[in-house]
Amino acid sequence: MKKILAFILVLGIVMSIFAGCSAAPAAEEAPAAEATEADVEQAAEEAASSDDQITVGVDLYYRRDEYYVDLEATFRSYGAEKGYNMVICDADGDIATQISQMEDFIVQGVDVILLAAADPDALIPVCQEAIDAGIPVICYDGGINSDICATKVIFDFYEDGSMVGEWAVDYINENLGGEAKVAVLDFPASPIVCGLRAQGFAETVAKLPGVEIVAQQDGKASRTDSMAVMENILTANPDVDLVYGINYDTGAGAAAAIEAAGSDAVVCCNAWGQEGFLQLENRDEIILCMAASSPVTQARDAIDAIAPALAGEELPAETLSHSTLLTADNISDFDWESIVAARG
Repeated sequence: MKKILAFILVLGIVMSIFAGCSAAPAAEEAPAAEATEADVEQAAEEAASSDDQITVGVDLYYRRDEYYVDLEATFRSYGAEKGYNMVICDADGDIATQISQMEDFIVQGVDVILLAAADPDALIPVCQEAIDAGIPVICYDGGINSDICATKVIFDFYEDGSMVGEWAVDYINENLGGEAKVAVLDFPASPIVCGLRAQGFAETVAKLPGVEIVAQQDGKASRTDSMAVMENILTANPDVDLVYGINYDTGAGAAAAIEAAGSDAVVCCNAWGQEGFLQLENRDEIILCMAASSPVTQARDAIDAIAPALAGEELPAETLSHSTLLTADNISDFDWESIVAARG
């Protein structure tokens, strides 16, 4: 693809020069022809050298989340370690933007694409376009509803929510006599990652007979939005005991609303964030539990899949990783500091 693009560029230069020759004096034609030969030679050299390094197009779901900040940092550092040229775009959760970025990758002729799909169905056609152009697509942090990708490098998202749900069940039994009113702040715009987390939590905690899920609303994976949603939930249900959030900003927004209202509710969430880790270390009275998915694990697994994908090797449909349940009692054993420090 890169060679084709280089050829088209050179052809354009040649055609523009020949078009100009008809109006130019004969004495000026020789220098123009010499310049054309030089351009052809230079373009050929650039095309050849560009083929020496593998270019990886990376499409992020959204850069505004700390998880993606650390994911991107690992993509850059580990990709450079492997000798790859990493071209990284941020879709910010917008489907149309991501499709456009994918189309740009195809036109640029990248060698492989790493994709965190903004929508599991809407991205299928452009993924097929890439594959038809000879560009393998590796999904990470979610995927598309198709088996056309080389592999999906993901965490077990249902398990993510379920393990927080299991913690919640233990907390409710030990501290609330087995009975609790629970609120869930989800993010329907992310059906694969956040949707499965919310489902895993809700189904696990609902198995406890004394649990009532009084609200399940969209916090938009945003601290500000989640705080506003939680304020409304507390107005309608001031006796909520426990809140679950699908990421740290969701949990932090809920915690801010709980603190402002003087509620006794506590928060548990699936999360990655420096602030949250410090809260656990300091034994925060509201945010008590986080299930952390390591961005380093996911980024490295995705990059390690590039070489076999380019070699045409058959990869597993899914490469699953597992999160770590963190509380004040075990946060000191979890090395999050080195990952955060690598942001630069």
